[in-house]
Amino acid sequence: MANQKVSDLAALGGTPANDDVLYIVDTSATASKKVTYANLVAGAGGTASSIVAGGARITIGTSNDAGTQCLMWGGTLGFTYYLWTSTAGANPLPSGGDLGTPGSTQLTVDLDDISNGVFRVPLAGTAGCYVCQEFDSSAEVAGVVMRYMMWKCDTATVLALTNGSGDSGSLTATLVASAKVTVPASSQNIKPMVVTSSNGVALAAGDLVFGTTVYDGTVTTNQYFPTNVQMYTT
Repeated sequence: MANQKVSDLAALGGTPANDDVLYIVDTSATASKKVTYANLVAGAGGTASSIVAGGARITIGTSNDAGTQCLMWGGTLGFTYYLWTSTAGANPLPSGGDLGTPGSTQLTVDLDDISNGVFRVPLAGTAGCYVCQEFDSSAEVAGVVMRYMMWKCDTATVLALTNGSGDSGSLTATLVASAKVTVPASSQNIKPMVVTSSNGVALAAGDLVFGTTVYDGTVTTNQYFPTNVQMYTT
């Protein structure tokens, strides 16, 4: 390879491996050195990418409380509508506070239930979700656990949405990140909280994802929760 021009080299044809090396000039030492691709990317600040961000008012009623249902981020009328009231299906983690296992916990879904909240992953990376949560003023809300879950659609769901073929057989989604908050024990309507997931798994560019909220308390009448959410990769 001595004296070979860069233009004569074969193209790598893909993303470099973390231990691949590049030529670099260390100006502080006025010397030629090598650097790994992993260190170069880390120095550039990584490749964080927002998938979607938005907010609405989640409605909790007697039909979706007690940890029974996964409330869609994006209701029957769409992600940008101010009320999110529809579910993505029965919560597969009924035990209060259980965040599941990203990469293996699964949720059975129906296309009609999730289509208004599904978004495409633009850049590969580790899944993450962020939530800014306000709470209802009702006393029965105080001290309740709220869980937030980010899901990846399976291949059958992606094909059904792509081809317009509708539901065919069992469609599932796999948990990719989750987090939870405990509502303040008093004056909860003036104590908003934020939470960011820390258990995310890898997503590929082109994956389809959606998010849900689970309310572990019980209510006697509808309670309302203004919610801002973001799904992203890092």
